[in-house]
Amino acid sequence: MSSGRSLLLFIALGLSLLGVIMVYSATYRDYGMHYLLVRGLHVGLGIGVFFLASRIRYPAWRRITKNYYFVVVGLLVLVMIPSVGSTVGGARRWIDLGFFSLQPSEFAKLAAVLILACALARMPKGSGLPFRTLGAVGVLVGLVLLQPDFGTSVVLVAGAAGALWASEVRSRDLLLAGGAGFVALVLVMIAEPYRRDRFMTFLDPWAVADGSGYQVVQSMIAIKAGDAFGIGAGGGAESVAIPEVQTDMIFALIGEELGFFGMAVVILSFGAFAVLGYRIALNAPTVMARCIASGLTTMISLQAVFNMGAAMVVLPLAGITLPFISYGGSSLVVCFAAVGILYRISEDSERASVAKPARVKKTMDRNGSRSIDGRERIVRGDSGRRDRGTRDPRPLRG
Repeated sequence: MSSGRSLLLFIALGLSLLGVIMVYSATYRDYGMHYLLVRGLHVGLGIGVFFLASRIRYPAWRRITKNYYFVVVGLLVLVMIPSVGSTVGGARRWIDLGFFSLQPSEFAKLAAVLILACALARMPKGSGLPFRTLGAVGVLVGLVLLQPDFGTSVVLVAGAAGALWASEVRSRDLLLAGGAGFVALVLVMIAEPYRRDRFMTFLDPWAVADGSGYQVVQSMIAIKAGDAFGIGAGGGAESVAIPEVQTDMIFALIGEELGFFGMAVVILSFGAFAVLGYRIALNAPTVMARCIASGLTTMISLQAVFNMGAAMVVLPLAGITLPFISYGGSSLVVCFAAVGILYRISEDSERASVAKPARVKKTMDRNGSRSIDGRERIVRGDSGRRDRGTRDPRPLRG
């Protein structure tokens, strides 16, 4: 299991290093070394957050999560104040701190998974949905949509769905919640004209190649120009014409400069990340740990799918970044925090699995009693008594 979590960290570091190269390749013509240095600082900060998160035992998040949630809600409210939030492209999503642009919606994704996992861990098996906590998650979704940021709200809901999927809630309720969530997202999508335009553009981008389809058409042209092995880092000619190439469309830049081979490596890396993350969830020692691991893995994996799918025009454009690779300090910090939490859950799972055999002691006393796996059991012996046992004192829930 230790090799699995080490590989998870290796994938995160490798994708982040690729991100530094790709962000520099997309921006050096106009900004020189500026974005290279800033992105390097982001990676350093992300690694620091990873080490911090990996030192926190996951049960401690039960104490931290409530305060963290209210801080995130406060930031989401602050960002909507014109004198505080910075507006870019018609959306007010950032708080300019001078040395760092804080994007509260990125931290909302982490808050949604944690607060829901904490609530699910307290619920008995086969219970209904935690409506109060789902309402708290709904507040986060609503505040993110007000910015507006539909793409991040979808990823936030995906992370919450991943936590619910790993819980012990009734399957019927999970299906109903999933259906209701899907219908709600569709209604939100068609409620705004620009979101409807994005969907119609996805259906036929060439019909509006000079308008709303320009970004995705240029993405297809750039990927086609890359062929099998690309034209080399820094040599992209088509992709530099794509708006927001260093953020939303950085996968198109990878396609042009590193070719199909580079795209395949990135796709396989995220696939391996998903497999390792869900394996950590399956081996988690408690319900809370399982829900956290599943929610975080789903959050990062589906965000990568949405971004890469939009660049290849197999999914509608959502306006979200590619985890670990796209430019964006808040996104990178949250991704490394998620990796740190997954890493610690894996460590705790390994300790639990190692400690379990150590507790297996088979000692027979003169009355025929035997201790197995920490349980004192009376077996049929000379006394003729029936088998009896006490409840395993080890906690089953987080």
